[in-house]
Amino acid sequence: MLYLISAFVTLAAASYTSKGTFVPNGAQCQDYTIPVTATSEVRLWNGTRWTDNYGYIDVVSTLSSRTSAGFPQPYGEPVNQTASYNVSATFCTPQKAGQHSKTVLFATHGLAFDRGQVPPPPWKIRILLTQPHSYWNSPYEPDKYNFVQYAVNKGYSVFFYDRVGVGKSTKISGYDAQISITIAVLTSLAKSVRQGLYTTIGKPAKVVVVGHSFGSYSSNAAIAENPGLADAAILTGYGLNGSGQLSLQGWAPRVARLQRPSEWSDLDFGYVTTGDVFSNINNFFKAGAYDHAVARFSEANKQPFAVGELLSIPLVSPRLNAPNFKGPTLVISGEFDFVVCGGYCRGVLDVFRSLFRGSSDFQSYVQPKSGHDTNFATNATGFYGVIFDFLSKHNI
Repeated sequence: MLYLISAFVTLAAASYTSKGTFVPNGAQCQDYTIPVTATSEVRLWNGTRWTDNYGYIDVVSTLSSRTSAGFPQPYGEPVNQTASYNVSATFCTPQKAGQHSKTVLFATHGLAFDRGQVPPPPWKIRILLTQPHSYWNSPYEPDKYNFVQYAVNKGYSVFFYDRVGVGKSTKISGYDAQISITIAVLTSLAKSVRQGLYTTIGKPAKVVVVGHSFGSYSSNAAIAENPGLADAAILTGYGLNGSGQLSLQGWAPRVARLQRPSEWSDLDFGYVTTGDVFSNINNFFKAGAYDHAVARFSEANKQPFAVGELLSIPLVSPRLNAPNFKGPTLVISGEFDFVVCGGYCRGVLDVFRSLFRGSSDFQSYVQPKSGHDTNFATNATGFYGVIFDFLSKHNI
C-alpha cells in the first residue's frame, strides 16, 4: 500500500502534454507522429512460429544451444524491404533558451522500454501504475531517474521516440522486427531533425546521437554508414562481450500477449517480455545499486520486445566499424552489466576504440556498481554527470 501511495504522489503532481507525454520540470515538450518510409536489408523468419509459451520455450531452448550443435537458425537469406511506418516522438527543450538549447540529443531506447507515455489527468490508480515508462523520460522520481529532465536542466534539447513496434509507433510482427529496420528508421529521423524538422527550435546547431543497449548498436551502425548524421555520440549500456543465447535465457521471457492480454493483445506471438520482476532484475539491475520499489515499477511498466530484434543483433556486427565518424565518442556502461558485458564491464569497453579510430576523442567509462539499466540505478545522476561533462569538455 505504501508503494501505491508514493507512486501516486510522485506522478500525480506532474504535468503532461495533451497526448500524455510526461513533461519534466523546466521543459516544454511537443509530441509528433512522423511518417517514415525506409528501406532495410532483412532476413525473413523461416523458423517455428509458436502460439503459446510451451512452443516458445522449446524454440528458446533450441536457439540457446551451443552453435556447434548445428541446429537450424530461424532466418533465411537477406532481402531488401521497403515499408512505411508512423513513428511517435517527442521533442523537449528548456523553457528558457540558453547556450546549449540548440544542441539536440537524439535518443534511441533499447529493448523492454519506450519513450514514455502516461495518460493526462484525471487518472485511475490502476492505469497510473500500469503504463509504459521510458528509459529517457520516466515520471517516477524524475529528480533521480529522468535523463530528459537532467539534460533540459543542463540547457540541452532532446528528441526521443518509440522505436517501430513499441509504444505508439507502428506495430509490426515480432518475427519480422529486426535491428536493420531500427537503423533505417533512426537514420531517416536523425536526418529530418538535422534539417530542423520535428523540433520547436528550428535547425539545430549540433546533433548528438544517444543510445542505450539495442539503441546503441543501432546508433553506432547509423553513424558508421552516415558519419555526418551527428556531431558526437554517446553510447550507453553498450558492449561486445554479452551472449545473445545467455541473455535470451536470462530474460526468462514469456509471450507478452498471454501475460497481459488486456494491454498487449494487439501484438503477435513474436513479442515477449520478462517473466517476472526477478528476471527483470537479473538483466537490468545489480544488488546494492537499485531500490526494490524502482525494480517493481520497472516490471509493472515494462514494454514487450520482439524476438526478431534480439536475435538480429549479431547480424549488425559488420556494420559497426566507424572509422569515418570524426566526432567525440563516449561509450559508457554499468560495471555489472549482465546483458552486454557478461556481468562485468571493466577491461572490455576499450575494444570500441578500434571501431571509432577516426573519432576526435574516444573515451570509455564504467559506471560503478550499476547494472544494465543505468538510468534506474541509485547513482543515475552520477551517470548523467559523466555524459554532460564529456559534452561540455568538447563545447557541445
